[in-house]
Amino acid sequence: MVDYILILGGPLNGDKPSPLLFERIKTGAEYAEAHPGVKIVVSGGIKGEKQKLSEAEIMKRSLLELGIGEERIILEEQAKTTLQNFKYTKELLGENAKAAFVTSKFHIWRSKRIMRAAGVEYEAIPAPNGARSLGFRIRELPLRLFSLFGKYE
Repeated sequence: MVDYILILGGPLNGDKPSPLLFERIKTGAEYAEAHPGVKIVVSGGIKGEKQKLSEAEIMKRSLLELGIGEERIILEEQAKTTLQNFKYTKELLGENAKAAFVTSKFHIWRSKRIMRAAGVEYEAIPAPNGARSLGFRIRELPLRLFSLFGKYE
């Protein structure tokens, strides 16, 4: 049992989560519903000039719509990479936090390598990849190779 779950950021459609990101959010909400004492960290900053809301704020809004209470949601709004998601969450929660992270199934392998580079050990909670994730799954292949050589971002 963990005390926190970290939902890793992902692609957006304007000020809404993409279907891929929504699967991560929904998986996190389902876990939180099954474990009422768990708090949720949503991690992701503003990545583009046209983006008005952080990924974390957009994820928070979705969690609220799914019935998760605001008091259970912790925002981390600086991260722009997966490595930063883990580093900044570690700073928020501390070294010894019992935590798990939620990401798409195809992203777990590389996320675990990145997580270890950030100096944390969290359990993985896989979210469905989503119907339109083929491009992201293809993108992940060369990124896995880079991570083998220490390129974690």
